[in-house]
Amino acid sequence: GVQLAVSFVILLHACLTGYDVNNSLDVEATGAAHATWVDDLELVFTAFFVLELVVRAIIERIAFIFGSEWKWNLFDSTLIMMSIVDIVTTSGADENSASGGISFGRLLRLSRFTRLMRISRVMRHLQSLRTILYAILASMSSLFWCLIFIMFNMYVFAVFIVSGVADWFSRDGQAQDPELGERLMKWWGSIYRSMVSLFMAITGGADWSDLMEPLREMEVFYESLFLAYIFFMLFGVLNVVVGAFVATTAQIIEGDREVIVRSQMERMAKYKERILGFFREADVDKSGTLTWDEFKDHLQDPAVMAYFQALDLDVTQAHVLFDLLDNDGSDQVTLDEFLDGCVRLRGHARSVEMNKLLFMCDRVFNRLTAYMRASEKNIEAITKKLDIEYAESSELW
Repeated sequence: GVQLAVSFVILLHACLTGYDVNNSLDVEATGAAHATWVDDLELVFTAFFVLELVVRAIIERIAFIFGSEWKWNLFDSTLIMMSIVDIVTTSGADENSASGGISFGRLLRLSRFTRLMRISRVMRHLQSLRTILYAILASMSSLFWCLIFIMFNMYVFAVFIVSGVADWFSRDGQAQDPELGERLMKWWGSIYRSMVSLFMAITGGADWSDLMEPLREMEVFYESLFLAYIFFMLFGVLNVVVGAFVATTAQIIEGDREVIVRSQMERMAKYKERILGFFREADVDKSGTLTWDEFKDHLQDPAVMAYFQALDLDVTQAHVLFDLLDNDGSDQVTLDEFLDGCVRLRGHARSVEMNKLLFMCDRVFNRLTAYMRASEKNIEAITKKLDIEYAESSELW
């Protein structure tokens, strides 16, 4: 609840920052009056964030500096210090600065916009937004190399096209068709201009048919070259880039501990709800326990058997399954026994279960071996004693 309230205040502060920027533009462009209430609200927000940070520091104590959240605490502390310095310096500068000069306070006012980064705290507590944020941050390296690869391809195609344009001009093409020359110079007049046009063609910045038209009129070969570029970039490179982002997002989700825990808890809760529904349907007499007859009769329905199979429970040997669920051997399964047993027996045997079984078998085997050796020694001792007593009795006779 507290975190939700803080997140709401952060979003309100972001809205206030946007309004302040819009008001500043109106003041400079149209001479509108400055909204002084924005400065008052900025003081209120700053006081709130300072109070929230102090309360958090008191509650967390030493963990505020050395705990798992110390980076976020440092981030918040830095933003609050910038806010305080901005308010103090700006108010002093507005009183002392000349109207035509750029004061230090006005320059420092730009630091206000860095506080919009506080929205990342809100994203951190929203699973979907946090996943997107972490995926973007984790993909920055891949994105950089994708940019280099795309620029390299655009550069290669731009060199081919610009060389063709230069060849067209060398053959007095400008004198024959001045309008075509203007269009070629507009889109393909230099390496840089050509790279920008190629980038616009694959990102929707311009209709690529309009970009291709002057190349087609210049020479059909360059039309084919441009089509090959479009095919290669749209169906090859860009799909690979999207796939890289999807793979990175999947890795982020798999490595996010909080997401894993929450997902597992939700999955387990849904599984228990299904098991509970099966138990209630099978408990015909509503006694709160499940007998073998009720369990067997309920599994006679093919739909019920298929549903039970969908719960990762093997019902091909129903009686064996019922005996495994009946922990106390009372020939009746309670709801708790049924839930615990189904959760324990779902799916295939896992590595931990197999190793536990091997460990128990090994321990039983060692105990049995020790018992057999002790029994052999005892039998040998008894045999020797009987032989001695038999020999002594024989001598007496």
